[in-house]
Amino acid sequence: MRLCATVIAVLSCLAAGGGAFAQQETSQAAKIFESDAVISATIDGPWRDIARYKESDRQWQGTFSYTGENGRRITIPVTITTRGLTRLRVCDFPPIRLVFDTEAAKDTAFRGAGSLKMVTHCQANTRFEQYYIKEYLAYRIYNMVTPKSFRVQGLDVSYTDAKNDRKPINRFGFLIEDPDDLAKRNGLKKLNILRVSPRQLDADETSRFMLFQYLISNLDWSVLSGPRKGRCCHNARLIGAGEDADTLFALPYDLDSSGLVNTYYAAPPEGLRVRNVQQRLFRGFCRHNGSIPAVMDEYRALEDDIIGLFQNEERLDSRNRNSAIKFLRAFYRSLSDAGDLKKRLTDNCRG
Repeated sequence: MRLCATVIAVLSCLAAGGGAFAQQETSQAAKIFESDAVISATIDGPWRDIARYKESDRQWQGTFSYTGENGRRITIPVTITTRGLTRLRVCDFPPIRLVFDTEAAKDTAFRGAGSLKMVTHCQANTRFEQYYIKEYLAYRIYNMVTPKSFRVQGLDVSYTDAKNDRKPINRFGFLIEDPDDLAKRNGLKKLNILRVSPRQLDADETSRFMLFQYLISNLDWSVLSGPRKGRCCHNARLIGAGEDADTLFALPYDLDSSGLVNTYYAAPPEGLRVRNVQQRLFRGFCRHNGSIPAVMDEYRALEDDIIGLFQNEERLDSRNRNSAIKFLRAFYRSLSDAGDLKKRLTDNCRG
């Protein structure tokens, strides 16, 4: 009888404290961006209104729900805003920013997430989803190259609209690491600088940046200045020990205009002699030429892993998978020896 009473007491205690137990288990979950696993999530919001007023600065309230590692469904209130320039103009379903409720996100995988950019599917047709799966993988390529890169969290999302009672839309999307968190992870700070000189940029890290942009055939960036008042750069962020530091590091983002992704709306910048976004053009600085051969060796060592990202991505259809792999293989074939590096890269550097 005493044993039975003890068992009953323990079971009663567990039942009464089930919420606390689940919370404790959830608090041990890996934070987002620490795993390559894609999260299945539901984001509820007034999507019809968001699409209608996508170019406004309005804020909408919604919820972000996912299943925690212990199987418990977790719901976090979020504030939703639209963002971006090009994609806002061309996308029916705009890219967004999610601001996670700080208190509700405690003890979850989204603890400390704060405000995060999210890349969405742009158009209703599922073929457009393929673009952003490739963009997600492009970010992951650069994660392999250097820790000074934006991490991404893949999401299989069900977009629900309880307000308008609309049928859910299921698409792939991804979150992008906050620049302050990226800088802190590397023991540095996010910088807001008006203009930069090539001599301020770390040679090895800048060569990694330049070879990455050449690999994915992206020309839609600048690391010296930018269109925003008071801050460099265009589609790149700077980090360093401080704004007066001797050495700065450039970090690429917004990769949808690259030849690897090859969106229907991408076009080469004016003034460059390229026919289309899939024609590679090296835009590195001559002062960093000495770093190119060693950094290229780093890329060669990663070839199988980079190709494997696309071979193993089940969300890609066969046409997009095969064309992406062919495009990446061409990079390696074109830079197979020192003569190729000189002809295609260092001889074409910017002085």
